[in-house]
Amino acid sequence: MTDPVRHGLSPAVATVVVGSRGLLGRAVVRAVHEARDLALLAAPSVPWDDDDAAATALGEAAELLAGHDGPWQLLWCAGAGVNGMTRQAADREVAQFETFVRALAARSPASPGSVFLASSAGGVYAGSADEAPYDEDSAVGALSEYGATKLRLEAVLGLLDGTDGVSSLVGRFANLYGPGQDLGKQQGLVSHLCLGALERRPVSIFVPLDTLRDYVFVSDAAEKALASLDALRRSGRRSAVKVIGSGAATTVASVLGDVAAAAGTRPPVILGASPLSAMQSHDLRLRSAVFPEVDLLPVTPFPAGIAATWADLFARFVARGRRPS
Repeated sequence: MTDPVRHGLSPAVATVVVGSRGLLGRAVVRAVHEARDLALLAAPSVPWDDDDAAATALGEAAELLAGHDGPWQLLWCAGAGVNGMTRQAADREVAQFETFVRALAARSPASPGSVFLASSAGGVYAGSADEAPYDEDSAVGALSEYGATKLRLEAVLGLLDGTDGVSSLVGRFANLYGPGQDLGKQQGLVSHLCLGALERRPVSIFVPLDTLRDYVFVSDAAEKALASLDALRRSGRRSAVKVIGSGAATTVASVLGDVAAAAGTRPPVILGASPLSAMQSHDLRLRSAVFPEVDLLPVTPFPAGIAATWADLFARFVARGRRPS
């Protein structure tokens, strides 16, 4: 399908994806491969648990970009943080991103380029003093270490503002879902409900069933991230923030119904309370006023996205020699 936003850039924009093994990073790599005007320059494997080795890998990525002859872009899709993360984990994540940003700024890239940071709309708007729906002009406010970490990362990205030829873009994503979600993390309601339906294992839900969230299929999110970078280049702006979502709000109750329709059975759930409940906002409807052409891109209908997520989990489940209960 022809992309109505990204078109005709020549030469191809060399692209580096950091965090390419995560849900979003894998989708971005796929989207880059499918785009005629982009070329994957690198998807470095960063040993995040070893600070010195990570610094070396990130320095090499900065060196690669600084020496590239032609337009480039880097998408930072890394991040292991979740609600309930510790301050120690947060400090490490921020420090590693700052290592890369400072390394890139110190090398003064020879060709113009852009750095994209994947942030979290839910994290940064959860404690907003404004009312939903939230957009790029809404006041930010974190209720958790996770949200505070995203705001710290956004501030670090601002260190590039004085680097000639380098623009920056923060993508504040709605709730990502889709095939390949890391089920080891305490996030990803759609995937955990699908897994609960497969295993007939209760899934704990710590928010009211009328809680509103924007769920964006991961492939759509990747396309919108790349389209936003193209819009940034064409705008001539040095920096921008873009809310990236589906443009629709869905209740948790509706998610349960759509998962039940895809699975053929209602996933068992336990409604309860948790200290993490205080880190959640009841209404996180989103909208965007920046680069509106990006929001004209088609989005995957929520039932279709859930069906794809269910099919992926079912195939992985059966491949392990198991059968649904």
